[in-house]
Amino acid sequence: MRSYSNINMLDQEMLDMLNDCADGNPELIHDIFDSFTPEADELIEAVRNSIKKQNFENLKKSAHALAGISGSIGATRLHQIATDVENAIKSNHNDVASVIAEELFPNYELLKDEIHKYQESMGD
Repeated sequence: MRSYSNINMLDQEMLDMLNDCADGNPELIHDIFDSFTPEADELIEAVRNSIKKQNFENLKKSAHALAGISGSIGATRLHQIATDVENAIKSNHNDVASVIAEELFPNYELLKDEIHKYQESMGD
C-alpha cells in the first residue's frame, strides 16, 4: 500500500485559484470550506458504515463523491485516497479498498485542521 504522507493536504495552486475566483474575499473562501465540511462529514460517515457492513458498492459511491468534492477545493491527499479506494473496488480488490479507506479517517481530521489554519491565515 502506498504512503500518503508525501502528498500535500491542500494544493496551493487550487487555493490560489479559489482566492482569485473569490476576488480575494476571505468570506467567500470561508463559505466554500464551510460548505465542504458538512458534506464531507456525511461521506466519511457513509464510508465508515460501508466498511462495517462490507457494502462495497456504497463504499465505491461514497469514495467517488468524496474524491469529487475534495478535488474541487484542492484537498489533494483526501482526493487521492478516495480515488484509490474507488479504483481498488473497480478492480475487485475489496479487501485492499477497506484498508485504504481506513486512511480516510485520520487524514480527514488532519485536513480539517489544515483548512482551519488556512482560514485563520486569511482573516475575515
